[in-house]
Amino acid sequence: MVSEGAAVRGTRTDRAEIALETLTGDPGAPDRLRRVLEQALVFAGAAFAGVYTPGDDGTMLRLAESAGLPRTLYGLRDAYPAIGRSPAAEAYGSGRSVWLAPDELADCPEARRTPSQEFWLAALPLPGGAGLLVAVSERDDGFGPEDRACLGLVADAIALPAPLPSATDTGELPADAFSLAMDTGRIAVGDGILDLFRMGRDEFDGKVETLLGRTVPEDVPALMSVVEADHMSIGDRELEFRILQPSGPPKWLRLRGRLVPGGEGRPARLAGTVADASTFRSDVTDVARVQQLAAALATAGTVKDVSQAVVTALRAPLKADRIALAELENERLVVVILDPPEAESWPELWRSEWRTEWPDAPVRSMPTLATALREGRAQIWPAAAALEPALAEVGPGGLAILPLPAGGRMAGACLIGWDSPHDFGPDERALLTASAGLAGEALMRAHSFDAEHELVGMLQRALLPPGRPGSRRGSR
Repeated sequence: MVSEGAAVRGTRTDRAEIALETLTGDPGAPDRLRRVLEQALVFAGAAFAGVYTPGDDGTMLRLAESAGLPRTLYGLRDAYPAIGRSPAAEAYGSGRSVWLAPDELADCPEARRTPSQEFWLAALPLPGGAGLLVAVSERDDGFGPEDRACLGLVADAIALPAPLPSATDTGELPADAFSLAMDTGRIAVGDGILDLFRMGRDEFDGKVETLLGRTVPEDVPALMSVVEADHMSIGDRELEFRILQPSGPPKWLRLRGRLVPGGEGRPARLAGTVADASTFRSDVTDVARVQQLAAALATAGTVKDVSQAVVTALRAPLKADRIALAELENERLVVVILDPPEAESWPELWRSEWRTEWPDAPVRSMPTLATALREGRAQIWPAAAALEPALAEVGPGGLAILPLPAGGRMAGACLIGWDSPHDFGPDERALLTASAGLAGEALMRAHSFDAEHELVGMLQRALLPPGRPGSRRGSR
């Protein structure tokens, strides 16, 4: 006979509670809040989850962090008045959760909707009046009883991170802190950051381009995906990059930051810290790998060439069991390479969406991947992480999701999975970040080349006279 306790341990709510307890064990982790929100996607079936917090004067509720699909798909705003007729204001003011079906949303004057998509909306107040959790479900039945219980656990687990530096005067910033205005590119930095870049205060002109000029060229695309984050939503950023030295190998630095809304009449800014990461590195093996990848991609003329170069550079050195590279086209991933290529090596979703040689997988069906693409930064998940099956089965022992930035947008994504538990060291994290920037730019160049080559071929075939080899028109 199965005991009541054993039955409870198997419920989705109980699994959510265990996952949230694990995540809240490290309150100082820079991405802890986002990962807590992602549990609403995994356990409550939410397509979007976000946290709104009151501003300094308490009159507005502003989006502090989000996960899942873009909020704009559901007409959700960056901010709502704390007092008003919106579901956000109602939940925040009353201290009670609000659950709205599609027809109820249609009658709500301040709940803007997209005409092509019906959805359910939930707004749950956070403990202590700290703000509220907003979640969206696209399922026909919305949020069921167990979904609501899981959302309640997520709301209880949210502990908002300490505010990041907001000063515009460098004298007010800590030594390792920076504050970048997203509209002008002007950046205020602490003295410690200038020391890392071997730059005196009188040499620095306050432009982010001046600091980027001392960065290893191969790492610039990954950095630009952060400092040109207008295509991203509010959230944490973290990556490692290299800066040139007068002699010897480049120095590794680690950037951690958060995109912060500017409020009324003020621009958004990226605020955070930069620290020396070279002490975490034992050798320059990964630097050589990045250089080899850069050399291979420089001669890669087609999308197939790019994907093969990425697989060669990453799968064997990382001892990964599978790797996929995909282009992003209209919220769908058009997979250009799977390694290994056998369909049975990949999750059921990918197999069910099989299209001739490669699958065509919808981003909407994988909210965690959608979040990574929206935020534009690499995400690493350890063994047995709470992910949707379409991703968990790619890397049951560990999964790396690499958005591929290029030209101010996302060109695609690279997924790397391990079957056995895999420990991610700081060297690997930096290798993945640098590789993603290189691959994104190369993928966009190759896509343009392929499109141009196909157009030329079509024109040539159209100009051939009837009956000539290569002509699609037969003789009369």
